[in-house]
Amino acid sequence: MNSKSIQNGRLHLISLKVLIVVILITGIFFRFTNLDRKVYSFDESITSLRISGYTWTEMVQQDFQGQTISVADLQRKYQQINPEKTWWDTVKGLATEEPQLSPLYFILARFWVQLFGPQVATVRSLSALISLLVFPSIYWLCWELFRSASVGWMAVTIVAVSPFHVLYAQEARPYMMFAVLVLLSNAILLRAIALQNSPTTSKLSKAVWFIYAIALTFGLYSSLLFFLVVFAHGIYVIRTENWRFGKTLIAYLLASAAAIIIFGPWIWILVYNSEKIEATVGFPRFYMPLMSSLQPLILLTCRMFIDTHWAGGIIKLVSSNMATDLIRLIVMVVLLLAIAHSIYSLCNSTPKRVWPFVLTAIGITAIVLIAVRGVADRYMVPYILGIQLAVAYLFTAKIAAATNPRQQKLWQLGLIALISSGIVSCAVSSQSQLWWNKYPSSTQYNPQVAAIVNQAQKPLVISHGGNNITGKILSLSYLLKPPVQLLLAVKPDKVKIPDGFSDVFLYRATEALQFELEKVQKYKITPIYTPGDVWLWRVEK
Repeated sequence: MNSKSIQNGRLHLISLKVLIVVILITGIFFRFTNLDRKVYSFDESITSLRISGYTWTEMVQQDFQGQTISVADLQRKYQQINPEKTWWDTVKGLATEEPQLSPLYFILARFWVQLFGPQVATVRSLSALISLLVFPSIYWLCWELFRSASVGWMAVTIVAVSPFHVLYAQEARPYMMFAVLVLLSNAILLRAIALQNSPTTSKLSKAVWFIYAIALTFGLYSSLLFFLVVFAHGIYVIRTENWRFGKTLIAYLLASAAAIIIFGPWIWILVYNSEKIEATVGFPRFYMPLMSSLQPLILLTCRMFIDTHWAGGIIKLVSSNMATDLIRLIVMVVLLLAIAHSIYSLCNSTPKRVWPFVLTAIGITAIVLIAVRGVADRYMVPYILGIQLAVAYLFTAKIAAATNPRQQKLWQLGLIALISSGIVSCAVSSQSQLWWNKYPSSTQYNPQVAAIVNQAQKPLVISHGGNNITGKILSLSYLLKPPVQLLLAVKPDKVKIPDGFSDVFLYRATEALQFELEKVQKYKITPIYTPGDVWLWRVEK
């Protein structure tokens, strides 16, 4: 090889490193830009309620009894740190009202808000910071799996600008903590198995198995869905041991048993409050897999690379809905074929210790959540990470093994298209106030509602309901001016409209409240914002 070829090779390597750094910086920028721009969603407002230490029940009992309260007072009391409450109140609130949510993230978020303040950007910045740990975690996992730094950097590049990772990095919920712990536990398990199987490092493996047990414990305390990860690990270990009861399987069983025992107090809480869970969210029930489950799986599989969701997406090139849907369909088919090829290539060209690990992570999550019809982006973290690992391996292997420059250029162009799609998706969503991850059914029209209310000189907003309405009201409160007064009631007959307001509005009024005001109290109520369902009424004598 002549000196010119060596020099060109070095320049190519330097250019590649610079490009990876640029994409990584771009991904970090997207995670922290406009953190306070998007609507503070229903679930995020409940996160802040948990951080405050108050419960739904306390909020309803104290301020849903027909008296007026300003937006500023509502937020000060239920969306900020309250000196009368402690982190233990946060845990008790989860245990009694939402035991299906593991407490680790919410405890950490409380201390975070206590240190840095309750502003929307501040609360969300915790998830954004945690999401940065995805980069070293997935690089380490790729090294343990493929023994390849190139695959590691490819995976880092892909997740850096993945719309899924960027959107949930800006969500005040535990999804990114879950992703980091999935990656770390995977990497630690592979390291422990490698040490266990090496005669020179078998003693060191005991320490790594201990760390693995700690990782599992943190994982379970971050999300109940981590049980799927533990189960997938068990399937993988049993397979690698050729269904024998060997040292590696024993070590795995001891580590997972220790983690489950430490998680035992929360399991007891789940069992004790099973009726509460059934009443609020219901228990998973197994059904035959139907297209109703497969369709969202296909959508989210594509959406991890390019955002094409109907409630927010980058493919809005033409006014015709049919043409837009056709473009989306073509993009989805191309992506699904690429993902299928990635999985085939992984199975066909990697050792037996590699491809079963990735396929188990993908398959267990998909099969279980399809079976219970629980397919949703935020639940599918192990599935999404598994597919991204397969895609990272595909592009690395194909570009490196290309037999001619033309073939290599084609794979490089495919990679550029994939990365560019992610960047464009993140750029568009970063400038939007609403997106599909913000639960459009409960927040989609809040900005328009708030704009109408905020124009009034001295408005009163009335709403009626129990726990279901609390998150909607708290979410709306972030868009209303602080002096706006709210009148909240659990029972319609508690609504007595006081004098002194220039405008009186009903927000998401129930039929019971409409009947009370129209038929009993003889008010005239007129729909004034009706984007399908009525979101806002005006109340007049």
